[in-house]
Amino acid sequence: MLKEKKRRTIAVTLTITLAMGLTVFAKQVNEQAEIFYNNIKIYIDGAEIVPKDANGNTIEPFIMNGTTYLPVRAVSDALGQDVEWDGATQSVYIGKKDQTKPDNYLDRIQYSYYSPGTDDDDNALYNIKGSVNDFSGNAYTNGYLFKQRVFQPQVLDVPLNSQYSNLKGKISMIEKTDIIGFSTPDYLSNELFTIEFYGDEKLLYTSPLTNLTKTFNIDINTQGVAKLTIKLIPQKIGNLRSGTSMVALTDLALYK
Repeated sequence: MLKEKKRRTIAVTLTITLAMGLTVFAKQVNEQAEIFYNNIKIYIDGAEIVPKDANGNTIEPFIMNGTTYLPVRAVSDALGQDVEWDGATQSVYIGKKDQTKPDNYLDRIQYSYYSPGTDDDDNALYNIKGSVNDFSGNAYTNGYLFKQRVFQPQVLDVPLNSQYSNLKGKISMIEKTDIIGFSTPDYLSNELFTIEFYGDEKLLYTSPLTNLTKTFNIDINTQGVAKLTIKLIPQKIGNLRSGTSMVALTDLALYK
């Protein structure tokens, strides 16, 4: 049985706002109108979706003055896009509101492979959950921390699945840390490193040699990269245990 048409006469005020770049166009319409609920269905790529609001309540599309109106949140969610309401400007944003903000962070993606370069636990990789401080006293609270006592290359693979076009971040030698599961070692080595970034086995970027007092910024083109490989390479390679070195890759912002 077809659902019975519902017809309702209401007074409506519509504020229609289009955000295009940094320019917002708004039109406010006040009118008396009839709206019709006619069991309207929504299909995306052949699959039906049931539109719901943020509280999980079903919202039915309706027709007014010959135009069909759909709930923007339900459609945006079904398309995998964020939706945000800005009450101050009476605007709906679909997708990323602020284009300067990252779409993701590298350390939030589960890495697919890690090699410490040694069979013992002298070398290790940590997600920074807490804070680490460089030799100039600057604090970092996210990213990766590489610990190294046996000076062999460490290798990390992270799947990007060709979703991101750019990676930005920082490289810094670390003096102090209080991250979960790891505290500052008693003796720090002044061993230095270079960091190489590969996209699907192709070299994308080689950092300068790390510096105890300088933080380096990175900006890497990752367009079309399915697998990102990071290699931490000591200046002097060998089974040396002359103290512990710590290198942080922080603020690893990914952009689509």
